[in-house]
Amino acid sequence: CIGCRFCIAACPYSTRYFNWGAPKNSPEALKAGYSPERGYPRRIGTVEKCDFCPEMLEAGHLPHCASGCPMGAIYFGDQLEDAVTNSKGETERLSKLLKDRAGYRFMEELGTEPRAFYLPPKNRMYPAPGEAAQS
Repeated sequence: CIGCRFCIAACPYSTRYFNWGAPKNSPEALKAGYSPERGYPRRIGTVEKCDFCPEMLEAGHLPHCASGCPMGAIYFGDQLEDAVTNSKGETERLSKLLKDRAGYRFMEELGTEPRAFYLPPKNRMYPAPGEAAQS
């Protein structure tokens, strides 16, 4: 990355970000060097995107976004194994979860074959004060 930011403009998902300030790197990341899973340590003046925390996966943990979600709404797993897990330790079959919850891939029509799936909310209807919740 030379910091030109053209990839930010070209990204259809708006998920890339520019390191304007000096990013915080762990001592392990600075010593690790290049790896196909990790890339180079973060540097000022470069562009990044989510890499699903490979250091967490290598240690057998969920990525920070999934493990830090208090409601267990973010699932992470392997599409080939057809299994996903959330922060509450609930493991589900990906195919069943996508079918039951009408899962979809964002901007799939672009042909980029995204690997992230989105699940619409189960129920966004909140009762008015004094009313019973709908089920």
